[in-house]
Amino acid sequence: MILRLLGIPETPLNQFVFLTVAGLTLYFTLSGLSYLIFFVWGKERFHPTYLPDQQANRNAQKWGVIGTIGNVVLMMPFHILIASGHSQIYWDIGEYGWGWLIASFFLYLVFTETCIYWAHRWLHTDRGYHWLHKYHHEWRVTTSWVSMAFHPLDSFLQALPHHLFGFIFPLYGPIYLVMVSFVSVWSVMIHDRVSFVRFKWINYTGHHTLHHWYYDYNYGQFFTFWDRLMGTWKDPEVAEKSGEIPDGVLR
Repeated sequence: MILRLLGIPETPLNQFVFLTVAGLTLYFTLSGLSYLIFFVWGKERFHPTYLPDQQANRNAQKWGVIGTIGNVVLMMPFHILIASGHSQIYWDIGEYGWGWLIASFFLYLVFTETCIYWAHRWLHTDRGYHWLHKYHHEWRVTTSWVSMAFHPLDSFLQALPHHLFGFIFPLYGPIYLVMVSFVSVWSVMIHDRVSFVRFKWINYTGHHTLHHWYYDYNYGQFFTFWDRLMGTWKDPEVAEKSGEIPDGVLR
């Protein structure tokens, strides 16, 4: 899709190379900058109790690389189908109109949130956790490097709804590109343990910090409505005030 805009032939090899380079560049750029800002340059302000663990960081980076490349490999059939015109992704707003563009964006959010919540719940069953998700939960207290540190099948399972939507419903191309890129940004934001936004209906950083600490709360991606409905929501502000977790974990 992007290759076509750049005038590069959309062969499977070109797609694989481009997506791998783009994914790794995005990971090391976003996670690296976030780590420098919050855990190195701004350590005294944001994480004064943080003790650098280079072994843990290298392990997170290793799984970040494995997860990124593995996800590209597993997603290749979808990218090939999209490039060959076998999805419902479109580029002309006039084809479906502004009404559908706006409605489809909200439908996209509900669809992906629902799928990812339940996929995440499965990943916390004994089988899903033992096979796949335990690698991401090696870090009970996270840093920015953990943002993409997943087993490839875990990464694939949680990314799949974002790509699947465009095969089920008409989806405007720029929305697709922006959202699949934004997911990487969001993943870094919810693992850096710095909560700039504290809206209770948004699954902001504090929520995901508690998810890594307790394992069985706050499974959502962008929102908390499924957690609230299913009784798996834990409020970061309440946890912070109650002293349930050590000082410095929640920010």
